[in-house]
Amino acid sequence: MRRKKTDAKRNEATAEERLAELLRSEKTFPYHENIPDKEFSFVKLSIYGAPDTNELFVKLTNGRDTFVEVIQSGLLWPAMADRIFGMDVEDSRDAFNLADRMWEEHKNVLAVDPRAPAPGGQ
Repeated sequence: MRRKKTDAKRNEATAEERLAELLRSEKTFPYHENIPDKEFSFVKLSIYGAPDTNELFVKLTNGRDTFVEVIQSGLLWPAMADRIFGMDVEDSRDAFNLADRMWEEHKNVLAVDPRAPAPGGQ
């Protein structure tokens, strides 16, 4: 879950910061990137695997607001780096369940089209 900078402990990166660093260092598997929502096409879902930590990062964004959460893969074997057919079914289920929970928590923010003019504004 995304935290405000003032709430974060020193030296503890948020899931969003950790994912950004992993993407910069190319240490992730992009299982799904920018899948558009069926109802709100501007809302995109991405799921990444981090083989070094055996974690799954789930990112929801509408282009303006972004939420990232991370969960541990429930699979210890085979190692994420050795899964030649991509994301495992259990990991997929867990990641999409997390995405659903994130949507429920943040839908009031994510469902606002970032291209729409602000209410009462220009």
